[in-house]
Amino acid sequence: MGSNSEFGRRQFLTVSGGVVAAAAAGQLTAADQAFAASTAASVIRAPQPFTLDLGYRAPRSGPIATLKNGDLLWISTEPEAPYLSKSMWSLSRIAMRRSADGGKSWSSGHILQRGSKEYSVMSFGLRTLRSGKVLHVFARSGGYDYETGTPEKSLRELFFHYSADGAKTWSSAQKLDTGERYHGDVLSFEQLRNGRIVYPFCFLTNVKSQFAVSVMFSDDEGKTWTRSASVLTTGGGGFESGASEPTVVELSDGRLWMLIRAQTGHLWESFSTDNGKTWTKATETILPSSNAPATALRLLSGEIAVAWNDHVNSNYARQTLVVGLTADGKNFSGLREIDLTDFPDDPAASIPHSTYAFLTETIEGDLAVPYNKGNWSRHNRPTFARVSKAWLKERRVTADLKDGRTGWHTIDPGPNLSAAVERYILEDGLLWLEIEQNPKSKAAAAGIIKNLPLITDGEVELKVKAPQSEAYLLFNNSLLSPRNADEACLRIRFRGNRIFLGAGKAKTTENNRRSTQYQYPALKITDEVAYPGTFEPGAALNVRLRFNASQSKAMVTIGEAETVELQTDKIFGLTFVGLLVGKGGKLRFNSMTTTLA
Repeated sequence: MGSNSEFGRRQFLTVSGGVVAAAAAGQLTAADQAFAASTAASVIRAPQPFTLDLGYRAPRSGPIATLKNGDLLWISTEPEAPYLSKSMWSLSRIAMRRSADGGKSWSSGHILQRGSKEYSVMSFGLRTLRSGKVLHVFARSGGYDYETGTPEKSLRELFFHYSADGAKTWSSAQKLDTGERYHGDVLSFEQLRNGRIVYPFCFLTNVKSQFAVSVMFSDDEGKTWTRSASVLTTGGGGFESGASEPTVVELSDGRLWMLIRAQTGHLWESFSTDNGKTWTKATETILPSSNAPATALRLLSGEIAVAWNDHVNSNYARQTLVVGLTADGKNFSGLREIDLTDFPDDPAASIPHSTYAFLTETIEGDLAVPYNKGNWSRHNRPTFARVSKAWLKERRVTADLKDGRTGWHTIDPGPNLSAAVERYILEDGLLWLEIEQNPKSKAAAAGIIKNLPLITDGEVELKVKAPQSEAYLLFNNSLLSPRNADEACLRIRFRGNRIFLGAGKAKTTENNRRSTQYQYPALKITDEVAYPGTFEPGAALNVRLRFNASQSKAMVTIGEAETVELQTDKIFGLTFVGLLVGKGGKLRFNSMTTTLA
């Protein structure tokens, strides 16, 4: 009896959050304190984004670096994106902030560079070199000619400077001469184990508005630079097309791995086996991405962290930001969403984003990730998140309603009434979230979307109710649309008292925006199979989906009925689940647990 009471007290203190306070007050026994210490050490905390709200309309987050003493340096471009108006060029400035507490607080901004009447400035890359010097690469932009889209009438040059005293003072700026006139953004560069600095860059070509990629490298910390003979392309057409915004990391086998932004619904890649002198022809990866960049960073453990927008169903789709860990660029040991934005009620409206992430590894081994959130031209805000590798690698994750409906993508309520109607219902002693379509909505479907820890081999189990048709569970390798119930890797559809299963098949779909040609392989549900047996509408259902990406195989089990196997298209894994309703349907959600093998 005493033992049970003692355990209950410990359990209560841990769950209630009172264990730390009680321990500090000396109210716990030695056994209690040991239990408290072990419990606190085992807590895996999710990222808690911090917004750098400077009062400016649209400042832009820039790169981050970790100093030898553990301080973090974070750079931003202010007061707003300088390419919007030539009249603002002289106001543009690059500011650096310092944190001595791992990103909890930041100093005021120290101005590193200022614009002029001839050019604006924008920060591109920041890195603490092995020697301890800090290298900063930035751009001076003299404008982009939107009429011709050619380098002859556009100008954006690269410069660099460095600090040898922990970013207290900086050298004079020097031009990084690539031989090109107009350069696109670059979010990172690499220092190899042999000391070589590899700086990937993209440049505007004479093919109207199309970019290509190459590399500069230096063996003397930037005193002299050499350009690679390789030029990488990905095709495409229109504004901001082609190969752009590359990132490079050194793999454990000595090869260099480059990821490239493109317009095909996937990131592209290239490899170098001679430390960056030459590169293989760029090819498409299996990583889904819209017309947006990735950032990669080699960690002290040898793992590679990659941040990108796992979102493909429109050009400039950037409403989810994920970070993953890989050793070879193909297999990920963990991948999760660190921030998100909602969908606009009007599909033609300006779309908010969480995008352009920069990476550094803290002295404690976490990832420090600054990025941009909002809208480039109006309400962009530099945002920072500290991400633990343990959180990225969690093997069992439960999403429920203990904190309400948190971390789900939804549609903003608005005049089109396309958002799902949501309400909480207490039934059978459990809390349920019910969603249904607004009866006045003209949309085909409405719903909410949630990120899953990447499932390459594992299962996800949901407790749901389908009291009224039609209702859908969707599973996908990229962010799903809360409006579309016909596009997913896998779909479970509830109609009447029957259940139907479908696997999406890739179909090239064009979805251009801002004149850029953009195509992606949409996974369209065209065929279904009937799940055996029936169910009682409104009854609680345990839906279990087991998935193996290497075999492209999904196994669906609902309640005690038999398991049905479905063959899927080749994807790198499942990353999102959607709860959607249409045609007057209702769906209730209680909990979801993902378990990785």
